[in-house]
Amino acid sequence: MPEYDVDQLLEEWRINGLVVFESLIPEETVDKIREAWVPLRQAGVREQGPEPVRGTGRYNVRVPFHRPFVDPDIFEHPSLVAFLEGALGEDYVWNHFDSNIPIETCRDYQQWHRDTQIPFPGLMTPSYTVGVKFPLVDTDEQNGSIEVLPGTQFVSDTDLQSDLDRVFGKGDARRGHYSSIRLNLKKGSLWIHDARIFHRGTPNLSDVPRDELCMAMSRPWLFNKWQYEHTEPHFPRDLWESLSDHAKQVLRRQRVKDR
Repeated sequence: MPEYDVDQLLEEWRINGLVVFESLIPEETVDKIREAWVPLRQAGVREQGPEPVRGTGRYNVRVPFHRPFVDPDIFEHPSLVAFLEGALGEDYVWNHFDSNIPIETCRDYQQWHRDTQIPFPGLMTPSYTVGVKFPLVDTDEQNGSIEVLPGTQFVSDTDLQSDLDRVFGKGDARRGHYSSIRLNLKKGSLWIHDARIFHRGTPNLSDVPRDELCMAMSRPWLFNKWQYEHTEPHFPRDLWESLSDHAKQVLRRQRVKDR
């Protein structure tokens, strides 16, 4: 099992707004998850049609809180827990579970965006919600790896985020002097980003989907619309009873099925 310098990662996090845990998940675990995921992704793609809200060929499909997707070996990894406690506090919660999928017909850049709104415009605050993401395949500049602008979690001027494509340039027509990076990750790596950081998906020029799952974690006071609207019990009772006390604390907002 790789060892991680969590203190160093938290320092990088405080400056860049993102970190990568290389090779945190065994490849055989990722392959098992992907095998179970493909039929769900295909069903989601059919349901949303050829023009989903994120653009042609770019899908967001909910991930069920079931095995093998909810895996304590991943979200309860000691280094990951220590990092999230340092970034969000010991009482952090897992809010929802979704995905980012440019399929083989996705040939356009996503718009530059954030994954959250700024609750206190003009004020700089600590992180309050993060995306904990892991690709199910190797990601590179051929199949649409994510592009990010480190440090932009500190931008609290809401007028700058109203049209980020104007600020940074649309597609590959870059504008201004900004230093972005591409997250070309190996299968089994996991990355975390402050939801305020500016980022975008890129074209998938390959002939297969680029699947990535996202566990959304936050401080407990953050209102989560999905949990408010999703009122039916959905978390399997047997899975819940198999979890550690800490895992139950992290997942305490989910609705557990009756026996």
